[in-house]
Amino acid sequence: MSIFRRRERPPRPEPVRWAKVAFARHQPEAEMLASLLAELEIPVLVRRTTVDVPDMLAGGPRELLVPADRALEARALLDPMEPIEGEEGEAGRGTPESAA
Repeated sequence: MSIFRRRERPPRPEPVRWAKVAFARHQPEAEMLASLLAELEIPVLVRRTTVDVPDMLAGGPRELLVPADRALEARALLDPMEPIEGEEGEAGRGTPESAA
């Protein structure tokens, strides 16, 4: 046995998979959407979608990313009128148009 033996490291946690949930036209809009998500303690990452140009400052498109396991919750918060996957067929039930 050698005195220069490596110590055992604890296993690394699985890397977080991020999912895109929203698109903002500029930084103030992205920060507003990020604050809505932060109120529900949903971690959010805002990143620029184009090349960073110092002259643009807060201008330029941004995308909001959340952990993949919280993406459905984040989408429901940001756009409550958008149908959730699997409910498209159920959305028409009970409306006067579908009864006729």
